[in-house]
Amino acid sequence: MLMFRRWWQRYGMTLVFIGVGLSAALFLRQTQGSAIQEFYGLFFRRQGNLTAAETEILLQNSKLRELQNRVEELEAQNQQLQDLLDYRQTLQTEAIAAPVIGRSADAWWQQIIIGQGSQAGIKIGDTVTGIGGLVGRVVQVTPHSSRVALVSDLNQQVGVMLSRSRFQGYLRGQNDPQQAQMVFYEKVPDVKVGDMVTTSNLSTLYAPGLPIGRIAAIDFNAGPAPIATVELTVPLGSLEWVLVAPFEPKPLNFELQPEQDVSQTP
Repeated sequence: MLMFRRWWQRYGMTLVFIGVGLSAALFLRQTQGSAIQEFYGLFFRRQGNLTAAETEILLQNSKLRELQNRVEELEAQNQQLQDLLDYRQTLQTEAIAAPVIGRSADAWWQQIIIGQGSQAGIKIGDTVTGIGGLVGRVVQVTPHSSRVALVSDLNQQVGVMLSRSRFQGYLRGQNDPQQAQMVFYEKVPDVKVGDMVTTSNLSTLYAPGLPIGRIAAIDFNAGPAPIATVELTVPLGSLEWVLVAPFEPKPLNFELQPEQDVSQTP
């Protein structure tokens, strides 16, 4: 009896587990797993067949998340518009605030479409600015929208100068939202990294003194005159609002500007 008790203490639980396992296997074989299938189906049907109250809670949570996303987006737009209106107060001319409503995938850094047109008083040639300085100029107008050529456009050239030394040149776009090139007229210009670049007082397309960017690098070996890399101060890649200011192109005078196209002189 003592030996049996010791043997049971040593192997009894193992035999119990083996017995339970064999019984479960025999049960599954006889029922072909119907009990497990029933449990599985009951569990997942419970997950799919929600009560009306539970469904209503899910819908309410979805609506709350949607409203929260909308509020966050409106707050971001409101902040950008407020920053733009604060910037407009620093300008010395009246300007029309306009949202950016379109950009072409194949001309992303060349043009934008804004949501104001001739009915708001916008005309071809008007100056477009944003927080940081010059964005471009209006090149096409409809009653409710306008097309703007950006300073980053490879085909755009803007008369510019250095604020510090007053040396002149022209800015040409590079289809890059952050950088453009300034080509100097002088072969030995007084230019340093960090110099501010603005529109020139000789420009016929823009008012003078509009900030454009800062000199980031200079290539003195470029010919026939040095070329500087300009870091643009307007975030052209993330424009959502702009300001449109009226601008009348300067009349060309042959005596004052002998470089004009003579064929255009009456």
